[in-house]
Amino acid sequence: MIVVLTTPAMGHVKPMMPLLAGLVGRGQRVACFGHEAFEATIRATGAEFLLYPNVLYNIDAPDFNLVQMSADLIRASETIYPAILPKVAALSPRLILQDFMALWGSRIGTALDTPRVHTIPTIVFNREAERRMRREDGIIKLVGDVLRGLPALAGAMIQTKFAISVREAFGLEASWRNLAPPAREIVFFLRELQVGNPDGDVPRFYIGPTVNAERRFEPVPFAPGYALITFGTLSNNQTERFEAAIRGAFQAGLPVVAQCGNKVDLAHLRALAGDLSRSRPSQPVAIIESVPDMEVLIMGAGLVIHHAGMATTWEAVRFRKPALFIPTIADQKVLASQLDALGIGLRLPAGREFDESAITSALGSVRTLSPPWEEVAAMLARAGGADRGIELVLEVLEGRG
Repeated sequence: MIVVLTTPAMGHVKPMMPLLAGLVGRGQRVACFGHEAFEATIRATGAEFLLYPNVLYNIDAPDFNLVQMSADLIRASETIYPAILPKVAALSPRLILQDFMALWGSRIGTALDTPRVHTIPTIVFNREAERRMRREDGIIKLVGDVLRGLPALAGAMIQTKFAISVREAFGLEASWRNLAPPAREIVFFLRELQVGNPDGDVPRFYIGPTVNAERRFEPVPFAPGYALITFGTLSNNQTERFEAAIRGAFQAGLPVVAQCGNKVDLAHLRALAGDLSRSRPSQPVAIIESVPDMEVLIMGAGLVIHHAGMATTWEAVRFRKPALFIPTIADQKVLASQLDALGIGLRLPAGREFDESAITSALGSVRTLSPPWEEVAAMLARAGGADRGIELVLEVLEGRG
């Protein structure tokens, strides 16, 4: 039995799913705990779905203040850990597979003396990456985060009697003091793009993005060649960001498809799309709330304007679509710079996120890029993807690692 413990965010859940499907296909019994929003996604792998208890955390409106986020993780763990510990124990797992931010998984594995494998869906937050993230955020945001988040963090630490450090809450390297370290870490990223020293204090394996290569998609619902705009499932909550990107792409002479989610002013954006489409019928602008398969939209795009989130990044790479990166939070900003240096897209200069003219100018440069797709494909092949990840999990399960 393998017990899987997710962190309730699409960017954390989605890359784990090919591993679950592969493990089930290899004859393993897999039980996965998750938020109700991901029940269908988890069940589609063949794994058993088990529901997390409700916690005081809004999956649709996360706080990107890392101080507040650490408090949220610790408090969520105080609810989830005692609620599911007996359920996990009753399953008698031989291995726990967990997202690196699922603090409750680290606590349960330590309590049950069960080996764990951590998955990391972004760049590894090593010392150099943390330094760059702080520099990207700047002193004003960092001070503001501390002032706003410290009361909540102090309360969470007091509640747990300081049993868990902030670094342990995030599963960071060289942080294992009160909790047992994982047997190994599986990173859904490329070693060649990692900031700083790619190795850590536990065995770490970079397998690149995971995809289900056998999956088939419906036809693209729009005439191909449009600019696709998407800012992820968590950070797509700024109407002004979408409006600037839509206007910028339209001024660059591109038809536009914007996948906006439901946390923005959809009526305003749809009115804007109607006005632009009527002014230039050869350049339609479409606003959609969500789609079951973002890959379909990426397949039909000429280029993608996105936040440098891991899922969108690797889906755009899979279908060889150049990108304009407009990142939202610190790790996305670091990743956007790495991807810009690789040559598969351009990062919009910091501070120009709402500047439609800057977006128009940047898109002109994106359209002239000659991305090194073959070089990237070779990197991905060396990393191994889901097949390599499945083998790494089985090695630990069988006592070979």
